[in-house]
Amino acid sequence: MHMVLLIDDEPAMGSLVESWISDMGMRLKQVSGLEEALLAAEHETPDAVLLDLALGDEDGLAILPDLMAAPALADVPVIAFSVHNSREREAFEKGVEAFVAKPFRSSDLRNALAEVIS
Repeated sequence: MHMVLLIDDEPAMGSLVESWISDMGMRLKQVSGLEEALLAAEHETPDAVLLDLALGDEDGLAILPDLMAAPALADVPVIAFSVHNSREREAFEKGVEAFVAKPFRSSDLRNALAEVIS
């Protein structure tokens, strides 16, 4: 079973995403920021990372380089999401594999995950 690491400070987002991906043979681990993500990845390497670019105390694009430099996450594809489409280009320039605009439909997220997890 594939594990997806969700970095989002809104607990409701985790419940929603989990309901959308469970029938794809994926399970979800949600954390609220960089430090929690790094700790979670040390225990189990995820198959993909979903990164909210608008975190409470952190900016998703600002933490992206540290996230991608972590040994446990270096080869893990990152899918960024944000209500601000203006951040899409910068997200791709910083190395994300996919970008999903919020609010997104389940099919948008499921398609992005299917593309990055083989």
